[in-house]
Amino acid sequence: MKLQWTYAVTVIILLVMAGCGPSPETTRVEPVAAAPTTKEGLYVRGQQLWIDRQADSAAAYFLRSASMDSSFHQPLRDLAQMQYERAMLEPDKSRKRMEYLRSSRAQYIRLEARGETESDIYERLCEMSSSLGDDRAFLVYAKKNAEKYPYDRQVFNLTRAYYDVGDFQGVIRTAKDAVEKYKESPYVGSFYRILGKAYTKIDRDQTAERILVAGLKATDGRIAVAKNAGGEYRSTDAYRRLHEDKVQMLLILKQLHTTYKAQEKLEQVERQLKEEGYAR
Repeated sequence: MKLQWTYAVTVIILLVMAGCGPSPETTRVEPVAAAPTTKEGLYVRGQQLWIDRQADSAAAYFLRSASMDSSFHQPLRDLAQMQYERAMLEPDKSRKRMEYLRSSRAQYIRLEARGETESDIYERLCEMSSSLGDDRAFLVYAKKNAEKYPYDRQVFNLTRAYYDVGDFQGVIRTAKDAVEKYKESPYVGSFYRILGKAYTKIDRDQTAERILVAGLKATDGRIAVAKNAGGEYRSTDAYRRLHEDKVQMLLILKQLHTTYKAQEKLEQVERQLKEEGYAR
C-alpha cells in the first residue's frame, strides 16, 4: 500500500514538472499582406493576374485602378488589349467573341473620350466596329482617323466605311481624290477597285469599266516598280495587296463582260486571270 502511494506521488510530481517545462515550439504566422490600394498597386496586380490567365480578376483590378484617376490610362489600355486578345481566341462570330469585342471596344471608346487619339486607337475601333456589324460606328471612327492621319491606309478604310453604309457618292468622292494623291502607294489598286465597285452600285457600268481598266494599268505599274527593285518582292505585303486588288478588279470586269455579253473582252480577262494564277 505504501509503495502504491509512493508511486502515485511520483507520477504526480513528474506530470507537474512536465507542465512547468518550456512551451512546445509553434510556427509563427506571418501577417497577410494587405491588398494593394494605390492605383499603381491595383494596376500591377491586374497585370500579374493577366499573366496568370485569370482574366476576369485582372479586369476587375484594371477597372478599379482606372477609376481612381481618370488621367491614368494604362489600365484601360491593358484591359482593352486583353479583351481583344480573348476575342481572337474564340471562333469567328461566336457569342463569346462578340462579347469580348464589345468589352474591348468599350474601353477604347473610354480612352478616346479621355483624350487618346492615336491612330492605333481609331484603327482598332474601326476594326471592331466592322466585326460587330456596326457600320455607322465604323464610319465615325474612319472619318476621325482619316482627318487626323490623312495617309493611304486610313483613307482606304474611310472608302470602305462609306461603302458599307451604302454611301456610294462618299466612296466616289474620296476614292477619286485618292487615286490622284496616292499614285505611288500599294493601296492605289484598292482605291481603283472600290471606286469601280461604287460605280456599279449606281448603275454606271461603263464608267466602272473605264475605272477598272485604268486601275489595272496603275496596279501593273506599281508591280513593275517592285519587280525592278529586285529581292523577294513577291513576299512583301505591298505586292500581295497589289496582286489581290488586280485579281479582284479582273473579276469585276469578268462579271460586267458576262452581263453585257462582251465575248472578246471576257476572253481577254479570263486569260489575264489565268496568268495571275486564278483558276476558279
